[in-house]
Parts: sequence; structure tokens; C-alpha cells
Amino acid sequence: MSQENSNVNDERKARLQKLEDLKELGINPYPARVSRTHTAKQALEEAEGSTVTITGRLMLKRDMGKLAFCQLRDASGQVQIALKQDDIGKESYKVFVKKLDVGDILQITGERFVTHKGEQSVMIASWTLLSKALLPLPDKFHGMNDEELRYRKRYIDFLVNPEEKEKIEVRSRLVRAMRDFLHGEGFMEVETPMLETIASGAMAKTFDTHLNAFDLDVHLRICIGELWQKRLLVGGFEKTFEIGRAFRNEGVDRQHNPEFTMIEFYWAYADYEDNMVLHERMLPYIVKEAVGSLIVEHDGHKIDFAGPYPRVTFHDVVLEHSGIDINDYADKQSLGAIMKEKGYDVDPSASRGKLVDNLYKQTARPSIIQPTFVLNYPAELKPLAKKAEDPRYTEMFQLIVNGFELSNSYTELNDPIDQRERFEKQAQDRADGDDEAMQYDHDYVEALEHAMPPATGTGIGIDRFAALITGSHTLREVTTFPLVKPKE
Repeated sequence: MSQENSNVNDERKARLQKLEDLKELGINPYPARVSRTHTAKQALEEAEGSTVTITGRLMLKRDMGKLAFCQLRDASGQVQIALKQDDIGKESYKVFVKKLDVGDILQITGERFVTHKGEQSVMIASWTLLSKALLPLPDKFHGMNDEELRYRKRYIDFLVNPEEKEKIEVRSRLVRAMRDFLHGEGFMEVETPMLETIASGAMAKTFDTHLNAFDLDVHLRICIGELWQKRLLVGGFEKTFEIGRAFRNEGVDRQHNPEFTMIEFYWAYADYEDNMVLHERMLPYIVKEAVGSLIVEHDGHKIDFAGPYPRVTFHDVVLEHSGIDINDYADKQSLGAIMKEKGYDVDPSASRGKLVDNLYKQTARPSIIQPTFVLNYPAELKPLAKKAEDPRYTEMFQLIVNGFELSNSYTELNDPIDQRERFEKQAQDRADGDDEAMQYDHDYVEALEHAMPPATGTGIGIDRFAALITGSHTLREVTTFPLVKPKE
């Protein structure tokens, strides 16, 4: 047993004894009733002499004989509380300083006062134990610096690292601002299936399971209802959005998690040009509401979300940063050869589309720091987007910020014949070994044959967005409980 575990076990044993001592004194260590009148923040706003009842976790305790000073923390902040033996009685004072520990949750009633050093405080008149902590907070022994431990015990991470808790609060404000903005634009929030017989809307590996009731193999969705929301467009809904979880059975790194949160919205009678204009109003609003400023810092860069944003084409930006004109290489063999010649990584089993995408990600994308629209990706990469004037490309854009994709948007393909042909191409890619190629959704093509209005749509990764505006270097930092591999 490590010294660290031994210390924790000894501390727990001591606290269990205190628990029994409290019970013998007739004190219920886990009562059901609370009578709070103020949060910590509200208490500090009250005038001197006011009586307040506050609750929170004991974060610091200093016994100075007949006087004790403590720190009590709740979700609104932290407040200093003081305890005088002469005010509450010798026995109550003794129980407080001997039987209560840092980490315990308390309710205290007292009077607002200011210490001789000018610190706003509350003098305890009475106290109630609300929940006895049997394990100590980790910083009592060794801090909470081990990253893997922080993710395994996320609840402790939030307690001892307030800046991590703030990231989750920023994420919440971000999501609320997204909803507020889209509601204000006339969009309606919908819910679409998470279990699908055909996982479509993206090019990704699926999580697969079996539905016993139908004896049917199904997949967890890999996007937020793209083809379902476009069926809603066919059905007469003109502006919809959904916020939810998506699942991709792929690698885990600082920009990818197997389960993640996205928003997707679809807008009839608009195209990707309209969508860019909407983005230039929407993103500044969301960022300002979430963090209070349009400028955020990430990886040493000051990123300014004030619009308008520059526009570059996929073709031009790849040419600029790689020296390769992808229009000159119509098949994977010739493209792979020139990439090898110039020293870029080449997957010999990749399709031309994947090679183009890898070239872009190796060269151009990492260099784009400020919010920038990258337009018109190759048709092989975007089987659900309408083709551009040059049919080798599509009417779509990604908003790239600090080297990664923040938003992915199309002028949606509504030609059922073109859609069928592209699904057939994806099916052939899958048969050739590309297990991320999109599956053929026959029912969706049938829906398009009933006529879908011209439309634009967007997908935004909320985890990435939150990581960007909080300066986080991994999506785990903005995820309440990221998946971790069990120790055993």
C-alpha cells in the first residue's frame, strides 16, 4: 500500500470515529431539511448587522483557541465565517472544532460583520451539519495535479480546481446562447432518433448494438439527425435545430471523443451564402454571452470572433500551403505520388477524397488561426452537399478557428438523382474497404423524390467550441465526466 493510500485510509478511519461521536451526541450527520436564506454571494451583499443563513462546504478551518475562522463555499462563491466560543457556548464550539472537518457540508446562521483587516465575514450564531465527509479533499495530501486522476474523480476536480468548474459553466452559457439565438431567428427545436438502422449524415465508424424487440441490428447516430431534419424540410418544417449527443467509434485525442455534443440546424429557402451571413451574427453573439468578450485566448493566440470572416476556397488554400494543385491529379494514384514526392504522409489504401483531405489537414488547416470560412470542398468529401459551379466541388464551408473545424455547413443537396449516385459511390468505397464511407439510405432518397426545398444546414461541435473559448487543450476539460478506461 502506498503512503498516499495509507494516509487516506487513516483519515477515513478517524472521520468514521467522528461520525459515531456525532451520533452519540444526538447530531444527525445527514439531515433532510435545509433552511438557507442567502447564497454566499448574496450574504456578502447584505449590510453589516444583517442576519443570514447560508450553506456550503467547509474549505478551510483555523482554530485559534476560543476563536475559529473558516471558509465556506457554495456555487456562488466563498465567504469567511467566524466562530466565538463565548457566543455559541463551550460545548458547541468544541464539537465544531473537534468533530467537523474540511469537506463537511454545513448550514450556518449568523450576523454579517467586517473583520479589523476589512474582510467581509459572517459571525456564527448557530450551525448545523448537513453532510459529513468521510474522505478528505485530495489537496490535503498531494494536490489534484494528476490529469488521469482528475478525470476519474471529476467531482473532486471541480471542488479543488474552481477554474475547471468555470469551464463547465461557460459551456452551459454557450449552449443557452445557441438556443436563444436560434429561437430568436424563428428556428424550432426538435428531437430525432439516436438509434438508427442506417447511420448517415457523416463519414465515420459506428457504435453497433442489437434491438431485441425487433431482432434488429442498429447503430448509435453519428450526427444530430441530419437526414431526419431534412425529412422534416420535406414535411413542411422550414427552420429546425437539435442539440444532442453523437457517437463515433474512432480514436481519442485532444480534439476527439467517442461521444460528443453537437448542434445541427436546417433552414429552408436559404443557401450557404445566407448561412455565412447568419454565422457572422450568431457566433459573436454566442461568444459574448458565454465569456463576456469577443476576443478569447487559446494556444497563445488572441482570437477575435468579431465578423465578417475571411473567405478562401479549399482548392486555393491547399495550393498555397502544399504547392500541389489538386485539380491536376484526378485519381488517387497520381495524387498519392505527388504527395509522396513532396514528403507528405500517404495512406496507400485511401481513396482520392481521403488523400485530398489528409493533404489539407497536413498543410493548410493548421495555419488558419483567426475565424475563416474555407469554401467548396471536393465532392468526394461531401456527399450530402449541392455541387458548386465547378462540379468537382460542393457549395459548402467550414469555419476554421485555430487549426480545427468549428462549423460544417452546406447548401443541401436536394436532387434525388444526384443523391442516389453519390450514395452509390459511397457504397462502392465501403465495399472497397473504407469503413467510414456513408451508408446508402434508400428511404431518404425516396423522401427527396417528394421534393425538398432548397436549404442550408450546419453542424457545430459544442465540445470543440467550448474548449476553444475556455482556452482548454483537450475536449475532456469541457466535458463533465469524460470516458476513462477502467483500472481493472
